[in-house]
Amino acid sequence: MTHDYNRAIKYYETTLQEDPRLFELRIDLAELYIKLKAFDDSKRVLIEALKSLKDFKNDIDNKTRNVDTLILLSQVYLDEDHQGTDWKFKANPDAKQALIEASRFQMEVIDACRQLSSDRTDTEREKAANISFKLGKYYEERDGNNTEALTCFNDCLQRSQGHIKSMLAIAKIN
Repeated sequence: MTHDYNRAIKYYETTLQEDPRLFELRIDLAELYIKLKAFDDSKRVLIEALKSLKDFKNDIDNKTRNVDTLILLSQVYLDEDHQGTDWKFKANPDAKQALIEASRFQMEVIDACRQLSSDRTDTEREKAANISFKLGKYYEERDGNNTEALTCFNDCLQRSQGHIKSMLAIAKIN
């Protein structure tokens, strides 16, 4: 089985060297590295993916790719920390920054949807709510900052009134 993973990694890496614009392939490679718990390689690939997005036009689809990549990158930073036993209340500024940037880009996606009168607006609002929830969990679990966590959870509920996890998180803090 390891041989298959090694062969897949070699294929992905070689193909991306030949054509670095294959964004989806880059994300697939990062996800494979995550499965293998090769977090440094996954971070490298995701950071390269974010850099490659600057070569694409700045449209709604590119902004969405940016958001998804930043969310995945924050997951990698946090998953890497979970390998140890002392992750609770251990700050991870890279994960926090990735979530903050994802939230900012997601607001741009929502604004673009409004301008285009897109039917994606509700879906994008739900994604923004989930990002706010993740950021709230970060503040609660990593920074121990319940004030910021509550702000994020309330922001989440403004975007998605039925977000059960945020309601439970608010109740837990209060």
